[in-house]
Amino acid sequence: MDRKVVEQYRLALFGRMVMGIAHEIDNHLSVVLGFSELIQVGAGKEQKVRDGAGKILSAGEKIGAIVQQFSRHVRPHAPSPEPFLPGEMISEILLFSRYDLGRDNVTILPILEVPPGILHADRRDFALALLALLFNAAEAMSETGGELSLKVSIDAAGWEFTVSDQGPGIPAGLEEKVFESGFTTRTGTVHTGMGLPVARHLAGQAGGTLQLSNGSGGGCVATIRVPVNPRAQGR
Repeated sequence: MDRKVVEQYRLALFGRMVMGIAHEIDNHLSVVLGFSELIQVGAGKEQKVRDGAGKILSAGEKIGAIVQQFSRHVRPHAPSPEPFLPGEMISEILLFSRYDLGRDNVTILPILEVPPGILHADRRDFALALLALLFNAAEAMSETGGELSLKVSIDAAGWEFTVSDQGPGIPAGLEEKVFESGFTTRTGTVHTGMGLPVARHLAGQAGGTLQLSNGSGGGCVATIRVPVNPRAQGR
């Protein structure tokens, strides 16, 4: 896959989240403004001043973290494998994507503790692969709502990242066709048919695989598996 396709998809996906980012920033800024006024009114009460200042600092740090992580992940770059903690990476991307993923009555289930361990891959590209799967799952439930889950495990064979939804699942006979660039079963300009192809390409770039299956109770299950000592594909 041409690297330009990956970067075009990255920009398209992150561009979709601009309104969600603005919403998150607005929420935290309202705290900043509200407690700034409280400090002004209650400047003579030392405890309230300290408490208010602490809340301002906390809200400001959240704003900074959202903008910083979003900017970091949206920036185009040449693939560069590095060791990283998957749990930290997942926290980063959920910081700025949670609002958009939770549209249309989609409930993001709490992520169970991510096991400790190091994954060696391009951190931002692997994050993009997970984001693609998360948004694909959320979009599958856009008409009905449902629960979206991400589970991470590791054993002697390697890492496993599983994204599950409660959508309609994969239509029979399309198990591999959904990985073709530009193919989509959905309508609307936002659906480019690039999410799954990009996710599979980036999983392979990390030396892993991406497989889709229908869940036993319905919905789709997307699983990325990366060996402990993967042989990453050429850049």
